[in-house]
Amino acid sequence: MATSPAAAAPPAAASATRTPLRHLADVTGRRTPEYLERTLAGVLICFAFVAMVLVVSWPDLTFGVFLPVVMAAGFMLIGMIRAVVLGVAFAAFVVATTVIPGELTSRTLAAAALLLVMLGLALTMQRTWSRLGMPQQNASRLISDLRYRQAVQTRLPALPQGWRADYCVRAAHGQPFCGDIVVGCVNGADERFDVAVVDVSGKGLTAAGRSLLMGGAISGLLGVMAPELVLAAANNYLVRQQWGEGFATATHLSVDLQTGRFSLGSAGHPAVVQYHAGSGRWESLSAASGVVLGVIDELDPSDFPRQTGHLDHGDALLIVSDGVIESRNGDLTQGTDRMMGIADQEIARGWEGAPDRICAAAPAGETDDRTVVILRRV
Repeated sequence: MATSPAAAAPPAAASATRTPLRHLADVTGRRTPEYLERTLAGVLICFAFVAMVLVVSWPDLTFGVFLPVVMAAGFMLIGMIRAVVLGVAFAAFVVATTVIPGELTSRTLAAAALLLVMLGLALTMQRTWSRLGMPQQNASRLISDLRYRQAVQTRLPALPQGWRADYCVRAAHGQPFCGDIVVGCVNGADERFDVAVVDVSGKGLTAAGRSLLMGGAISGLLGVMAPELVLAAANNYLVRQQWGEGFATATHLSVDLQTGRFSLGSAGHPAVVQYHAGSGRWESLSAASGVVLGVIDELDPSDFPRQTGHLDHGDALLIVSDGVIESRNGDLTQGTDRMMGIADQEIARGWEGAPDRICAAAPAGETDDRTVVILRRV
């Protein structure tokens, strides 16, 4: 009797549930840490045997060929796997330098001492990482994964025809993490676009953890809450975290993609500027500015006044972080005026790539995180 697709589905689901962790690489396309560790161990064992053959074949060859195996095992492996690899490596070393030649020389003793010293250094550094609750290789994978997640988080969605959003986010000194956050979403059958630019205290690596958490929180609020509630909710979330340096500035923009009407709110963030295509002039929208996030508890939407406006065809809104306009010898107003002058020059060269060029021209240079977002109605 034939089995219907519906009847066959449960066994398939049960089979998927029993999939062992070591086989997840086949399902997700990403190799598991256990798989990578065992692969590395196999490679190191093979290298130890190759080193043994080389030393036996060429007695004058330096015994340092065993050093990569010892260092790699000490740094990158843990537990029983590390013990097995080191055991094989030292056994191969003894066979190649003592058993086959039939004598124990001072050269062999010096090489063995060097290998033990380097192994001790590797194990000491490994133990330092382990105090954080994970070995070095796992910490490296975690940092790599966090960097990837921040890159994914800092992306704007594709907009419907007639709209274009371009952005640039650069971390201070080219670090892998950034204290600036850009999140956005399109809701209601392409009728509303929400975008938030957040700058948490600190920069680069010092702000990495807080920026990831704050980015996730803001992203969860966009499109779910009414625009006028977003900044107040973000403030209350940030206060609850009780971070030592838990403040942040933010700008939230909500645009009706059908009419071009927009609503703008700020929490201590630099003013948004609007480009009017008809006159070719820039206008600073500084009327709406609330308090910095994370400083005062239990704020309500009235503490974050909003400003409304309209984008005609050809108009644009420019949102920046303070790293784009701040300088040691000038205030924010002067910095905003300077930035509008730079933006005027850059859009004359074309809108494409303008955020990158404006970031590159920031007076702070590489000393601060910089973010530029340009929303255009084309």
